[in-house]
Formats: sequence, C-alpha cells, structure tokens
Amino acid sequence: MKKLALVFLLFVVLLISIFTVVPKEDRDHMNPFVPKEEVYVKINEDAISKGGRYEYTLSGFNKVGEEREITFDSGKILKQNAILKISVKGAFVEKWEEVKAKDLPEKVKVKLN
Repeated sequence: MKKLALVFLLFVVLLISIFTVVPKEDRDHMNPFVPKEEVYVKINEDAISKGGRYEYTLSGFNKVGEEREITFDSGKILKQNAILKISVKGAFVEKWEEVKAKDLPEKVKVKLN
C-alpha cells in the first residue's frame, strides 16, 4: 500500500512539474488528446524581431470559420498580405505554407477578405 501511495505521489509531482515548467506549445505537442487543425492567416502586421528570427501573432480562421489567434516564427520577414495555411496542434505550430486565395475554404475566404 505504501508503494502504491509513493508511486501516486511521484505521478502527481511529475504532472505538476510538467504543467509549471514545460511551455504550453510543448505540452500541446506531446498531448495525444489535442487535435490537429489547419488555420489560415493573412500577414497584415509587422513581425517582431527575436534573435535572428521573426515572430508573428495573427488572428486566423479554421476551415469552418472559427477565429483563432496564432503565434509562429519565421527565418525571414514574410511579405505583406500573403495568406498562410498553418498546421497547428493546440498552441504548437507544426508547419506553415503560403497558399493562394483561390485555394481557401469558402468560409475562410469571406472572413479573410
């Protein structure tokens, strides 16, 4: 019984330390219950320079038109009014790619323009 209580206590301590030390992006990346989705954004704000990389925080929309705020970075300054498809898992950005306006889902076209 004491071993079981010790294992449970160690498990609780591990969970608490994960949620206090590990950044949200990394927790979302590891969590199998956080779903993946694609969010579409338009580059309409300037990047913040962060040590040779450029960080963007933009509002975007998923394929059903729900709004989401996304923070991601790039190794270069992205061109204004470019449209990106960003693959996210919670707050973790897996990848992004530039897409054409004609390739957007209909609900996203309405919201981004």
